[in-house]
Amino acid sequence: MTPSTTQFIAFFGATGGCTNACLVHTLNAGFHATALARTPSKLTDMLLAQGLDQSTIDSRLTIVKGDISDIAAIKSVITNNTNNTIASQIISGIGGTPQMRMSLTRPVTIDNPEICATATKNIVQVLQEIYASTTQHSKPSITVISTTGVSDVKEDVPFGFQTLYHVVLADPHKDKKEMERLVTENTGAEGVFSGALIIRPSLLMGDHNVKGGQGWEKLRVGQEEEPAVGYTIHRADVGQWVFEKAVKAADGGESLFGQKVTLTN
Repeated sequence: MTPSTTQFIAFFGATGGCTNACLVHTLNAGFHATALARTPSKLTDMLLAQGLDQSTIDSRLTIVKGDISDIAAIKSVITNNTNNTIASQIISGIGGTPQMRMSLTRPVTIDNPEICATATKNIVQVLQEIYASTTQHSKPSITVISTTGVSDVKEDVPFGFQTLYHVVLADPHKDKKEMERLVTENTGAEGVFSGALIIRPSLLMGDHNVKGGQGWEKLRVGQEEEPAVGYTIHRADVGQWVFEKAVKAADGGESLFGQKVTLTN
């Protein structure tokens, strides 16, 4: 895919590790993007720390202030504040902050236990409203970062991590599973997305620093029926893999849409 000055990619969760790394690669490659951020200066500082210069950020990125509950802000991200242009792709790495609680069966929750599902519902609502207001539109694809441990088809978590995933992290993973359901049911001819790629990485390690990964080409890649089973993966590697396979490589990316891909070291 060749960078275009008319097309752009919409990012949600861009201050998170995987998505921030993907955004860095996207901007460095010359693509234009929009991003939602509760604190725009935080996102700008993260990008500058990654080696992007201010002129590149100003010319290629539009940051919209708001959060995932703000319908107007979401619409601004998806349309880049225009009336006739919709993002060609949506990349979402929305997630909450883990919190401990006094419970033997559910010791870990997140600050917003339905954040992934809520984000997806609101993105769907915005696209439905946009389509209702105009007959001339193209549907964006969507790539979401989910997790291993939510499959109903085949176990994709190593035995040593199964208690962690299926007991300790049960509440956060319930939200991821609902997000996946909403994405799947809203994709296709009758849905709001032209295609969907669901990424299920193993336990995320490291931060967003694109220089800190082990190398995206070294990752083991599987599908729901034959998952790649492993213990951990670096956030920066996930971000670059999404860039290479969903943002950059039109042929490679398109062939993966409709799949639930497992990634691990």
